[in-house]
Amino acid sequence: MNDTPIYISKRTGKGLWQEYRIYRDRLELQSWLLFHTVVVPANGIQAIEARPPGAIWGVKLDNCNFCRHVLLIKKSGLFKRIGFSPDDPEKFVAVCQSILPGTA
Repeated sequence: MNDTPIYISKRTGKGLWQEYRIYRDRLELQSWLLFHTVVVPANGIQAIEARPPGAIWGVKLDNCNFCRHVLLIKKSGLFKRIGFSPDDPEKFVAVCQSILPGTA
């Protein structure tokens, strides 16, 4: 695994002071609520998009229902839909899309 992140979301109150990181081969989503870091391999991402405030179906890592947020849909796993609020959702999505397989 590559240990140098290419993007780190600044910790904010809307994100419950959690950190969300993008590496060349994966995402790491720190979660105080789940008591661990969710690791999603780049090839395990089905879709990712920035969304306006509003309720979502899936796991919410922070206050994502109340602010602009990112919705991540994984290809497999128990919880396929994950919502979270990085400091700049559009930038987070753009950087994440650049690491997806087939986008090089």
